[in-house]
Amino acid sequence: MGRDMFGRDPFLDELVDRASCAVGEDVARTCARGPSRKLARTGFLQPAMTAVCLGLWKRIVDAGVKPWVTAGHSVGEIPALAACGAVDPHDAVSLAAVRGEAMDEAAKLQEGAMIAVTGLDVEEVFKTVETFVEKGVVAAAAVNAPGQVAISGDPAVLEGVAQALRREQDVRITPLRVSGAWHCEHMRPAVARFREALSDLELSVPSVKMVFNRHGRESSDPDEIRDLIAGQLVTPVRWDLVMAHLAQEEITDFVEIGPGKVLRGLVRLNLPDPDIIVHNVSDLRSLDRVVTTLDGN
Repeated sequence: MGRDMFGRDPFLDELVDRASCAVGEDVARTCARGPSRKLARTGFLQPAMTAVCLGLWKRIVDAGVKPWVTAGHSVGEIPALAACGAVDPHDAVSLAAVRGEAMDEAAKLQEGAMIAVTGLDVEEVFKTVETFVEKGVVAAAAVNAPGQVAISGDPAVLEGVAQALRREQDVRITPLRVSGAWHCEHMRPAVARFREALSDLELSVPSVKMVFNRHGRESSDPDEIRDLIAGQLVTPVRWDLVMAHLAQEEITDFVEIGPGKVLRGLVRLNLPDPDIIVHNVSDLRSLDRVVTTLDGN
């Protein structure tokens, strides 16, 4: 993603340089080479993805397409903060670097894993997880849609949860390829460092509405936003609530900026409305196509 813009877009190049300084590696070169073990490391991936996403976002806005509301899934909240006007894009890249490195270091302290559970009621999954909390660290890490929950924690405890859930009909359990147990108590050591970076950050009242993962509601108070973003490391991503809020806003055109089309699928799972359109932007070609489509509307 973004390889067709490296060296050709001054704004993106500035953001990528900021990311490169933060991680001590050439982000543009690594991204241009394609998928690699280095790119998969969250300490590298988070600032790199934030930089490229914001480079694409700036082009969209400069072309005249303005957002009504912003939101981001997990680390996606960092570029979303810049997109809503709460933080400078360059600072957002630095913040993503701190977040990624802090999570990397926390993941090294104890072995963790994650599984995806599909086909069960969210509350049923929560109740099952709750019965295992005394056995070790385990938590619902994300509710991506009705019937789709990610669970995070100690590998042995996760196996127990998986065995209990397999007794239900029509359930599918998939191990996730991750380097840490995200959004559970394994990330507690990362919170203090990330909160410190947020406290040092100049945060403005958003000029565009933003819906937050923690509760699926908007916030415009800088202090509350800091708490929401920091606490998110150890609480579930409630993407289902974010989508429900956006449905109330009667949003019909979603612009997904990022690699792949994961969020596109999640929008459709949460909002199965044929009038809703999800536009994916991951390079200049898709960007031009989306701008032309939205400008025509």
